[in-house]
Amino acid sequence: MREIEVTNMGWGMRIAVALGMALALGLAAAFVVLSLGIALLLLPVIAVVLAVGWWRWRKIEARVNAECSSENASRTFRVIETDYEVIGERGDPRRN
Repeated sequence: MREIEVTNMGWGMRIAVALGMALALGLAAAFVVLSLGIALLLLPVIAVVLAVGWWRWRKIEARVNAECSSENASRTFRVIETDYEVIGERGDPRRN
């Protein structure tokens, strides 16, 4: 690791280092404040989207439950029957 001796620096270099550090800390703080501000602004939007999604989900769920419990459920849901045949030998290594 390199060591920097502050004693050999002139006043101009010391001021530049101090201003650079202040600028870096200021930018980091501004980034944190901006991120928190955006998060706070998005919280109500996310809450509204979740509320609408929950309401729509309940509406769809109620409609599906109504269709399943009604007398005409046999007409809305069809069962397709077919015959299946397993192809391959019993000793097939892929079936283990």
